[in-house]
Amino acid sequence: MALGVTMSVGFTSVAHADTASDKAKIQQVRTQRSNLENKVQMMDNQIEAVMSKIDSNESNITKTQKDIKQNKIDISKAEADIQAEQIIYNKRMRAMYMNGSSSYVEALLDSKGIDDFITRVEVVKTIIKFDQKVIDDLKTKQEAITLKKKTLDTENIKLLALRADNKNKLGTLTKQKSDQTELVAQLNAEENKYSAQLSEDQASEARQAAAASQAVLLARQATAPSVSFSRGGASVSSNAVIAYASNFLGIPYVWGGTSPSGFDCSGFTQYVFAHFGVNLPRVSEAQQNVGALVSRADLKPGDLVFFGTPAHHVGIYVGNGSMINAPHTGDVIKIQPLNSDFTYGRRVN
Repeated sequence: MALGVTMSVGFTSVAHADTASDKAKIQQVRTQRSNLENKVQMMDNQIEAVMSKIDSNESNITKTQKDIKQNKIDISKAEADIQAEQIIYNKRMRAMYMNGSSSYVEALLDSKGIDDFITRVEVVKTIIKFDQKVIDDLKTKQEAITLKKKTLDTENIKLLALRADNKNKLGTLTKQKSDQTELVAQLNAEENKYSAQLSEDQASEARQAAAASQAVLLARQATAPSVSFSRGGASVSSNAVIAYASNFLGIPYVWGGTSPSGFDCSGFTQYVFAHFGVNLPRVSEAQQNVGALVSRADLKPGDLVFFGTPAHHVGIYVGNGSMINAPHTGDVIKIQPLNSDFTYGRRVN
Protein backbone atom coordinates (compact mmCIF):
# COMPACT_ATOMS: atom_id res chain seq x y z
CA MET A 1 0.00 0.00 0.00
CA ALA A 2 1.58 3.25 -1.06
CA LEU A 3 1.96 5.89 1.59
CA GLY A 4 2.18 9.53 0.79
CA VAL A 5 1.05 12.82 2.27
CA THR A 6 1.91 16.23 0.95
CA MET A 7 2.60 18.75 3.68
CA SER A 8 4.49 21.44 1.86
CA VAL A 9 2.78 24.58 3.18
CA GLY A 10 5.09 26.53 5.49
CA PHE A 11 4.77 29.67 7.57
CA THR A 12 5.93 33.03 6.36
CA SER A 13 5.67 36.46 7.86
CA VAL A 14 2.76 38.41 6.39
CA ALA A 15 1.75 42.03 6.66
CA HIS A 16 -1.96 41.27 6.91
CA ALA A 17 -3.89 38.46 8.60
CA ASP A 18 -5.40 35.86 6.26
CA THR A 19 -7.82 33.74 8.27
CA ALA A 20 -9.48 32.34 5.13
CA SER A 21 -6.16 30.92 3.98
CA ASP A 22 -5.46 29.56 7.47
CA LYS A 23 -8.85 27.81 7.57
CA ALA A 24 -8.30 26.34 4.09
CA LYS A 25 -4.94 24.92 5.20
CA ILE A 26 -6.48 23.45 8.35
CA GLN A 27 -9.30 21.86 6.34
CA GLN A 28 -6.79 20.39 3.90
CA VAL A 29 -4.79 18.86 6.75
CA ARG A 30 -7.94 17.50 8.41
CA THR A 31 -9.05 15.87 5.15
CA GLN A 32 -5.63 14.23 4.71
CA ARG A 33 -5.66 13.09 8.32
CA SER A 34 -9.18 11.69 8.01
CA ASN A 35 -8.14 9.63 4.98
CA LEU A 36 -5.09 8.31 6.81
CA GLU A 37 -7.12 7.46 9.92
CA ASN A 38 -9.51 5.48 7.72
CA LYS A 39 -6.57 3.48 6.41
CA VAL A 40 -5.25 2.90 9.93
CA GLN A 41 -8.69 1.69 11.03
CA MET A 42 -8.84 -0.73 8.10
CA MET A 43 -5.34 -1.97 8.94
CA ASP A 44 -6.41 -2.59 12.54
CA ASN A 45 -9.21 -4.73 11.09
CA GLN A 46 -6.80 -6.58 8.79
CA ILE A 47 -4.34 -7.15 11.63
CA GLU A 48 -7.16 -8.61 13.72
CA ALA A 49 -7.96 -11.07 10.89
CA VAL A 50 -4.28 -12.07 10.49
CA MET A 51 -3.90 -12.53 14.26
CA SER A 52 -6.94 -14.82 14.22
CA LYS A 53 -5.38 -16.86 11.40
CA ILE A 54 -2.11 -17.07 13.32
CA ASP A 55 -3.89 -18.38 16.42
CA SER A 56 -5.76 -20.99 14.36
CA ASN A 57 -2.57 -22.00 12.54
CA GLU A 58 -0.62 -22.38 15.79
CA SER A 59 -3.37 -24.64 17.10
CA ASN A 60 -3.15 -26.78 13.94
CA ILE A 61 0.66 -26.94 14.19
CA THR A 62 0.44 -28.12 17.80
CA LYS A 63 -2.08 -30.83 16.90
CA THR A 64 -0.11 -31.99 13.84
CA GLN A 65 3.18 -32.20 15.71
CA LYS A 66 1.43 -34.13 18.48
CA ASP A 67 0.08 -36.55 15.83
CA ILE A 68 3.58 -36.89 14.32
CA LYS A 69 4.97 -37.78 17.75
CA GLN A 70 2.24 -40.39 18.25
CA ASN A 71 2.82 -41.69 14.73
CA LYS A 72 6.50 -42.33 15.51
CA ILE A 73 5.42 -44.32 18.56
CA ASP A 74 2.98 -46.32 16.39
CA ILE A 75 5.69 -47.08 13.81
CA SER A 76 8.07 -48.29 16.52
CA LYS A 77 5.33 -50.51 17.94
CA ALA A 78 4.49 -51.95 14.50
CA GLU A 79 8.16 -52.73 13.88
CA ALA A 80 8.38 -54.36 17.31
CA ASP A 81 5.26 -56.46 16.59
CA ILE A 82 6.70 -57.67 13.28
CA GLN A 83 9.99 -58.50 14.97
CA ALA A 84 8.19 -60.38 17.76
CA GLU A 85 6.18 -62.38 15.23
CA GLN A 86 9.39 -63.21 13.35
CA ILE A 87 10.94 -64.47 16.58
CA ILE A 88 7.91 -66.73 17.19
CA TYR A 89 8.15 -68.04 13.64
CA ASN A 90 11.88 -68.72 14.01
CA LYS A 91 11.33 -70.55 17.29
CA ARG A 92 8.71 -72.73 15.64
CA MET A 93 11.09 -73.60 12.80
CA ARG A 94 13.89 -74.32 15.29
CA ALA A 95 11.63 -76.70 17.23
CA MET A 96 10.77 -78.52 14.00
CA TYR A 97 14.47 -78.82 13.16
CA MET A 98 15.36 -80.21 16.58
CA ASN A 99 12.63 -82.80 16.17
CA GLY A 100 14.18 -83.98 12.95
CA SER A 101 12.25 -81.77 10.51
CA SER A 102 14.00 -78.74 9.04
CA SER A 103 11.02 -77.60 6.97
CA TYR A 104 7.30 -77.98 6.45
CA VAL A 105 8.02 -80.39 3.60
CA GLU A 106 10.14 -82.68 5.77
CA ALA A 107 7.45 -82.63 8.40
CA LEU A 108 5.04 -83.99 5.80
CA LEU A 109 7.49 -86.63 4.52
CA ASP A 110 7.99 -87.91 8.07
CA SER A 111 4.32 -88.71 8.42
CA LYS A 112 3.26 -92.21 9.50
CA GLY A 113 0.61 -93.37 7.12
CA ILE A 114 -2.03 -91.58 5.10
CA ASP A 115 -4.08 -90.41 8.08
CA ASP A 116 -1.01 -88.91 9.73
CA PHE A 117 -0.02 -87.30 6.42
CA ILE A 118 -3.46 -85.70 5.98
CA THR A 119 -3.40 -84.45 9.54
CA ARG A 120 0.06 -82.97 9.06
CA VAL A 121 -0.98 -81.33 5.81
CA GLU A 122 -3.89 -79.57 7.53
CA VAL A 123 -1.67 -78.51 10.42
CA VAL A 124 1.01 -77.16 8.07
CA LYS A 125 -1.62 -75.34 5.98
CA THR A 126 -3.10 -73.78 9.11
CA ILE A 127 0.32 -72.69 10.37
CA ILE A 128 1.34 -71.27 6.98
CA LYS A 129 -1.93 -69.35 6.64
CA PHE A 130 -1.65 -68.03 10.17
CA ASP A 131 1.98 -66.97 9.69
CA GLN A 132 1.18 -65.32 6.38
CA LYS A 133 -1.91 -63.51 7.72
CA VAL A 134 -0.06 -62.20 10.78
CA ILE A 135 2.86 -60.97 8.69
CA ASP A 136 0.56 -59.45 6.04
CA ASP A 137 -1.59 -57.70 8.65
CA LEU A 138 1.45 -56.27 10.38
CA LYS A 139 2.97 -55.09 7.11
CA THR A 140 -0.32 -53.51 6.05
CA LYS A 141 -0.54 -51.71 9.38
CA GLN A 142 3.07 -50.55 9.05
CA GLU A 143 2.47 -49.27 5.52
CA ALA A 144 -0.61 -47.35 6.66
CA ILE A 145 1.29 -45.78 9.54
CA THR A 146 4.20 -44.90 7.25
CA LEU A 147 1.80 -43.30 4.74
CA LYS A 148 0.19 -41.33 7.57
CA LYS A 149 3.65 -40.15 8.60
CA LYS A 150 4.30 -38.79 5.11
CA THR A 151 0.92 -37.04 5.12
CA LEU A 152 1.55 -35.51 8.55
CA ASP A 153 5.06 -34.40 7.58
CA THR A 154 3.67 -32.73 4.45
CA GLU A 155 0.92 -31.03 6.44
CA ASN A 156 3.43 -29.86 9.03
CA ILE A 157 5.61 -28.31 6.32
CA LYS A 158 2.59 -26.47 4.89
CA LEU A 159 1.54 -25.21 8.33
CA LEU A 160 5.05 -23.97 9.11
CA ALA A 161 5.14 -22.18 5.75
CA LEU A 162 1.73 -20.64 6.52
CA ARG A 163 3.03 -19.51 9.90
CA ALA A 164 5.94 -17.72 8.23
CA ASP A 165 3.62 -16.19 5.64
CA ASN A 166 1.16 -14.93 8.28
CA LYS A 167 3.97 -13.46 10.36
CA ASN A 168 5.34 -11.70 7.27
CA LYS A 169 1.86 -10.30 6.54
CA LEU A 170 1.52 -9.16 10.15
CA GLY A 171 4.93 -7.53 10.03
CA THR A 172 4.11 -5.74 6.78
CA LEU A 173 0.74 -4.50 8.06
CA THR A 174 2.26 -3.39 11.36
CA LYS A 175 5.00 -1.47 9.53
CA GLN A 176 2.49 0.16 7.17
CA LYS A 177 0.26 1.11 10.08
CA SER A 178 3.23 2.51 11.98
CA ASP A 179 4.19 4.61 8.96
CA GLN A 180 0.69 5.96 8.56
CA THR A 181 0.30 6.58 12.29
CA GLU A 182 3.49 8.63 12.12
CA LEU A 183 2.03 10.63 9.23
CA VAL A 184 -1.14 11.20 11.26
CA ALA A 185 1.03 12.57 14.08
CA GLN A 186 2.79 14.85 11.58
CA LEU A 187 -0.55 16.10 10.33
CA ASN A 188 -1.68 16.73 13.90
CA ALA A 189 1.44 18.82 14.44
CA GLU A 190 0.82 20.63 11.16
CA GLU A 191 -2.77 21.37 12.17
CA ASN A 192 -1.59 22.74 15.51
CA LYS A 193 0.75 25.09 13.68
CA TYR A 194 -1.97 26.30 11.37
CA SER A 195 -4.40 26.64 14.29
CA ALA A 196 -1.86 28.76 16.14
CA GLN A 197 -1.42 30.90 13.04
CA LEU A 198 -5.20 31.14 12.69
CA SER A 199 -5.53 32.26 16.31
CA GLU A 200 -2.85 34.86 15.76
CA ASP A 201 -4.49 36.09 12.57
CA GLN A 202 -7.90 36.16 14.20
CA ALA A 203 -6.50 38.17 17.09
CA SER A 204 -4.91 40.55 14.62
CA GLU A 205 -8.18 40.96 12.76
CA ALA A 206 -9.99 41.52 16.05
CA ARG A 207 -7.54 44.24 17.05
CA GLN A 208 -7.90 45.92 13.66
CA ALA A 209 -11.68 45.69 13.83
CA ALA A 210 -11.68 47.10 17.37
CA ALA A 211 -9.55 50.02 16.32
CA ALA A 212 -11.84 50.70 13.34
CA SER A 213 -15.17 50.21 15.02
CA GLN A 214 -15.81 49.01 18.55
CA ALA A 215 -19.51 48.90 17.78
CA VAL A 216 -19.03 46.33 14.99
CA LEU A 217 -16.98 44.16 17.33
CA LEU A 218 -19.69 44.25 19.99
CA ALA A 219 -22.32 43.34 17.39
CA ARG A 220 -20.33 40.36 16.30
CA GLN A 221 -19.88 39.20 19.87
CA ALA A 222 -23.62 39.54 20.51
CA THR A 223 -24.56 37.42 17.55
CA ALA A 224 -21.86 34.76 17.98
CA PRO A 225 -23.37 31.29 18.70
CA SER A 226 -22.83 29.81 22.12
CA VAL A 227 -21.78 26.16 21.98
CA SER A 228 -20.69 24.03 24.89
CA PHE A 229 -17.84 21.64 24.19
CA SER A 230 -16.69 18.44 25.83
CA ARG A 231 -13.13 17.23 26.24
CA GLY A 232 -13.38 15.74 22.74
CA GLY A 233 -13.99 19.15 21.15
CA ALA A 234 -17.66 18.76 20.11
CA SER A 235 -21.00 19.27 21.80
CA VAL A 236 -22.30 16.27 23.69
CA SER A 237 -26.00 15.32 23.84
CA SER A 238 -27.68 14.89 27.20
CA ASN A 239 -28.82 11.49 25.94
CA ALA A 240 -27.99 8.91 28.61
CA VAL A 241 -25.89 6.79 26.23
CA ILE A 242 -23.78 9.77 25.23
CA ALA A 243 -23.47 10.95 28.82
CA TYR A 244 -22.22 7.52 29.90
CA ALA A 245 -19.90 7.13 26.87
CA SER A 246 -18.36 10.55 27.63
CA ASN A 247 -17.04 9.16 30.92
CA PHE A 248 -14.38 7.33 28.93
CA LEU A 249 -13.00 10.26 26.95
CA GLY A 250 -9.20 10.14 26.92
CA ILE A 251 -8.91 6.38 27.52
CA PRO A 252 -6.31 4.94 25.09
CA TYR A 253 -7.13 2.77 22.09
CA VAL A 254 -6.01 -0.82 22.70
CA TRP A 255 -6.35 -3.42 19.96
CA GLY A 256 -8.82 -6.05 21.18
CA GLY A 257 -9.62 -3.93 24.26
CA THR A 258 -13.04 -4.33 25.85
CA SER A 259 -12.66 -2.58 29.23
CA PRO A 260 -11.92 0.88 30.65
CA SER A 261 -8.23 -0.03 30.78
CA GLY A 262 -8.30 0.27 26.97
CA PHE A 263 -10.83 -0.11 24.13
CA ASP A 264 -10.84 -0.79 20.42
CA CYS A 265 -13.72 0.73 18.43
CA SER A 266 -16.22 -2.13 18.72
CA GLY A 267 -15.12 -3.03 22.25
CA PHE A 268 -16.02 0.54 23.29
CA THR A 269 -19.51 0.51 21.74
CA GLN A 270 -20.20 -2.97 23.11
CA TYR A 271 -19.17 -1.88 26.62
CA VAL A 272 -21.25 1.32 26.57
CA PHE A 273 -24.44 -0.35 25.34
CA ALA A 274 -23.99 -3.29 27.72
CA HIS A 275 -24.34 -0.74 30.55
CA PHE A 276 -27.92 -0.16 29.32
CA GLY A 277 -28.69 -3.87 28.89
CA VAL A 278 -28.12 -3.93 25.11
CA ASN A 279 -25.90 -6.84 24.09
CA LEU A 280 -23.98 -6.00 20.92
CA PRO A 281 -21.78 -8.48 18.99
CA ARG A 282 -18.03 -8.21 19.55
CA VAL A 283 -16.82 -6.82 16.20
CA SER A 284 -17.95 -3.85 14.10
CA GLU A 285 -18.76 -6.02 11.07
CA ALA A 286 -21.32 -7.95 13.18
CA GLN A 287 -22.64 -4.85 14.97
CA GLN A 288 -23.42 -3.42 11.52
CA ASN A 289 -26.37 -5.84 11.28
CA VAL A 290 -28.00 -4.96 14.62
CA GLY A 291 -30.95 -2.59 15.05
CA ALA A 292 -32.77 -0.40 12.55
CA LEU A 293 -31.04 1.22 9.57
CA VAL A 294 -30.65 5.02 9.85
CA SER A 295 -29.51 7.41 7.11
CA ARG A 296 -27.12 10.25 7.79
CA ALA A 297 -29.94 12.81 7.63
CA ASP A 298 -31.94 10.94 10.30
CA LEU A 299 -29.12 10.28 12.78
CA LYS A 300 -29.86 10.98 16.43
CA PRO A 301 -27.52 11.01 19.46
CA GLY A 302 -26.98 7.46 20.66
CA ASP A 303 -27.13 5.87 17.18
CA LEU A 304 -24.27 3.61 16.11
CA VAL A 305 -22.38 4.97 13.08
CA PHE A 306 -20.42 2.67 10.75
CA PHE A 307 -17.64 3.12 8.27
CA GLY A 308 -16.92 0.80 5.34
CA THR A 309 -18.80 -2.21 3.98
CA PRO A 310 -18.23 -4.57 5.68
CA ALA A 311 -17.64 -2.17 8.57
CA HIS A 312 -14.05 -1.66 9.66
CA HIS A 313 -14.96 0.99 12.27
CA VAL A 314 -17.85 1.99 14.52
CA GLY A 315 -18.65 4.92 16.82
CA ILE A 316 -21.61 6.49 18.67
CA TYR A 317 -23.27 9.55 17.18
CA VAL A 318 -23.38 12.58 19.51
CA GLY A 319 -25.04 15.12 17.23
CA ASN A 320 -23.80 18.04 15.11
CA GLY A 321 -22.20 15.64 12.61
CA SER A 322 -19.85 14.20 15.25
CA MET A 323 -19.29 10.91 17.02
CA ILE A 324 -17.53 9.60 20.12
CA ASN A 325 -15.24 6.71 19.25
CA ALA A 326 -11.97 4.86 19.81
CA PRO A 327 -10.26 5.93 16.55
CA HIS A 328 -7.17 3.77 16.08
CA THR A 329 -3.89 2.60 17.60
CA GLY A 330 -1.96 5.46 19.19
CA ASP A 331 -5.06 7.57 19.80
CA VAL A 332 -7.60 7.93 22.62
CA ILE A 333 -11.38 7.91 22.91
CA LYS A 334 -12.57 11.29 21.69
CA ILE A 335 -15.30 13.14 19.86
CA GLN A 336 -14.63 13.97 16.23
CA PRO A 337 -16.57 14.65 13.01
CA LEU A 338 -17.92 11.76 10.91
CA ASN A 339 -15.39 11.21 8.14
CA SER A 340 -15.94 10.63 4.42
CA ASP A 341 -15.98 6.84 4.79
CA PHE A 342 -19.30 6.93 6.71
CA THR A 343 -21.82 4.38 5.37
CA TYR A 344 -24.92 4.47 7.61
CA GLY A 345 -26.19 4.35 11.17
CA ARG A 346 -28.05 1.78 13.29
CA ARG A 347 -30.50 2.54 16.07
CA VAL A 348 -30.36 -0.12 18.77
CA ASN A 349 -31.73 1.58 21.87
